[in-house]
Amino acid sequence: MEEKRQITFNVLCYNPEVDETSYFKSYDVVLEQGITVLRALNHIKDTIDPTLSHRFFCQAGICGSCSLRINGISKLACTTQVWDELESSKTKDTITVEPLRNFEIIKDLVVDIDPMVEKLIKYKSWVVPATTDSELGKKEIDVKPEEFEPINLATDCILCASCYSECTITEASDQEFISPLVMLRAYRMNKDTRDTIGAERMDVLVKDHGIWDCTHCYRCVESCVKNIPIMDAIQGLRQETFERGLTSSPGAKHALAFKDDTKNLGRLNEFSLPIRTLGMFGAVSQIPFALKMGIKGRIPPIFPHKISSRKEVSSMLDEVERDSRKKD
Repeated sequence: MEEKRQITFNVLCYNPEVDETSYFKSYDVVLEQGITVLRALNHIKDTIDPTLSHRFFCQAGICGSCSLRINGISKLACTTQVWDELESSKTKDTITVEPLRNFEIIKDLVVDIDPMVEKLIKYKSWVVPATTDSELGKKEIDVKPEEFEPINLATDCILCASCYSECTITEASDQEFISPLVMLRAYRMNKDTRDTIGAERMDVLVKDHGIWDCTHCYRCVESCVKNIPIMDAIQGLRQETFERGLTSSPGAKHALAFKDDTKNLGRLNEFSLPIRTLGMFGAVSQIPFALKMGIKGRIPPIFPHKISSRKEVSSMLDEVERDSRKKD
């Protein structure tokens, strides 16, 4: 006999046409073991509150439509088991459901994904082959297994926007940041042997709010419902900027300065880092921040000493570069 429990769902509700602010509404339901969060929400809508709005389609973890924040983490409602959430959450018999972050709420758990779609369009997140209009639908362009392997995991992305929702830089930049989802798609297209506009795509990716704004918090990796190594893709794009000679941006200069300092000193030369990254005029704008750091006693040495193990660090960097060349 299947186990049954009474469970409270705290759902964040908001109708911008009538509500001044969002609020939590509680629903007490008796559910059987084996039910998903999506089925529970459907049950609430069918039997308790027909006004509750949420989005879903395939119910099989493929379309990404039912992505929500469940107990504070963005997930697919259709693949998230209620019992699993109860076992992993700190509150017994209670599940909190909210809409994705970094999107405007249309109603309740439904958000407006148009800004994300606009970014996908802006960065041309599709393969652009060397095919004329007259050849479309008449000529096949094959991809060999060994050519597909580098993008194999990236093709699993279902555009569920969980990584977009959890990205702290997207939130901090008021959604101007390119987002991990779009960077993953750009990496996948640039590595596709059929694509022909990688250089054009990269010219846009390195600009303001582009690939260098990522702070490596790994929230995108932790929340990816398909376990895609998104940070590997972001690092791959950054590596591609150097391969294409796109080193004039502050982000690229910052990375090169890090590499040079680590190789030569075994540590960072923080005193000269702003100048090498932003230039003399750009570094001047950092003076107020530097003064605040100085007041708190965080003053980097003007002439940093070389650490004794710098040769070992340099050797490791050389090894990493050799491995990178082998993969390419």
